[in-house]
Amino acid sequence: MVTSLRVASFNVRNGRAFDGWSSWPFRRHGAAAAIADLAVDVVGLQEVYAFQLRSLRRRLGHYDAVAVGRSDGRRGEHNPVLFDRRTVELVDARTRWYGDEPDRPGTMLPGAGFPRIATVCRLAVGDGTVVEVANTHLDERSADRRGASLEQLAGWLDHSVPRVVVGDLNADPDDPVLAALAAAGLRDALRGSAGGTSHAFTGRTDGRRIDHIFVSEEIDVVDAHVAYDRPFGRLPSDHWPVVAQLRIRP
Repeated sequence: MVTSLRVASFNVRNGRAFDGWSSWPFRRHGAAAAIADLAVDVVGLQEVYAFQLRSLRRRLGHYDAVAVGRSDGRRGEHNPVLFDRRTVELVDARTRWYGDEPDRPGTMLPGAGFPRIATVCRLAVGDGTVVEVANTHLDERSADRRGASLEQLAGWLDHSVPRVVVGDLNADPDDPVLAALAAAGLRDALRGSAGGTSHAFTGRTDGRRIDHIFVSEEIDVVDAHVAYDRPFGRLPSDHWPVVAQLRIRP
């Protein structure tokens, strides 16, 4: 039996940033609507503070979330994995920090300005097929730290089950740091010509595509694209979400 799964990745822009008329209070409804319109089973979000997650979950009533703060397990930005409890069941979840002590909250890679994390969930979908979904947001300043993070993440994944990695990787599709994911048997779900995702609240569609969905070999990509929708006529973030319709082979 082939199991279908619809997944997305969306950097919602941290709610403490002062972005004028694009600041969080003015676009929180649009951000929630953008997620709802994706109609996904699972979505990984980035740059989410706890108050943003509470706001989104109030408006996305049938989504549960796995999330911790990157600073110490409570505070700081979260990388939540939201899943539709009508179609997906959480089996287990963990958050790990990039660095020498990945299970110690607040761990950082050498030279990093703040901690970076990966939220890794095992989810039962369809007839009970277990899929591992990892959501992350990588260092924007250092290719070496991005590469080290992906090497760690690849080592944390369970190769006995189908795997999906989503996130803002701060890397273009042809960036050499993504080779760590390829070596782990993962491939980019989107075509290189899919369009840009980062737009700095300009609404442009030809910027860098630094938001990604990677899948393992057991997974077929039915469709994958960047979603350029503007709920209520407003930009929901400074990134566009990416979404993929997947089929998981037995």
